Amino acid sequence: MNIRSEQGFSYIDVMIAIVILMVGILALMAGMSASVLQAKGQEQQMIAKQTAASTMESIMSVKETDPARLGWPAVGNIGSNIIDGVPRGIFIVGMQNVRPDAGADEVLGTADDTGTPATALQRQIIITDVCDPERPSYNCPTPGPSVVRVRSVQVIVRYFVGALPRQEQLTTVLTDYAVVETP
Repeated sequence: MNIRSEQGFSYIDVMIAIVILMVGILALMAGMSASVLQAKGQEQQMIAKQTAASTMESIMSVKETDPARLGWPAVGNIGSNIIDGVPRGIFIVGMQNVRPDAGADEVLGTADDTGTPATALQRQIIITDVCDPERPSYNCPTPGPSVVRVRSVQVIVRYFVGALPRQEQLTTVLTDYAVVETP
């Protein structure tokens, strides 16, 4: 009689195969979650860039507004641009949660902004006077009779991807030099 022993997989073989399979599945899951996080990060980055751009446009529009209402003196952080002893700057100082709607002054980044604050987005507006040695002013080291005509504007928007903070930043220079027309 010919007895053939039946052979199969041992428990150790099966366990090793399951471990190898689980490592592959976990690697696949990690790759999928990383791609979802990357997509979410790109979405948040795009929202932050748009927020920074709309804030910068809002600041630029203040400069062009009627001086009796806002105008060049209002382009500054709160407490700055002191003219005749009165601070004229209207933009909030420090990192603040972004509110989606401009308030009564129709300018983003000011104290009267309305709406539920977006806790995932924070904005900081930094406006500094740029001293022009050819045109001295009251806010520069060499005082003179004129007002500051150049300001550096920086808008920083902080956003979060997962728990990691990231930021977008826009910087520009605004001028208020009068155009002199010749006849």
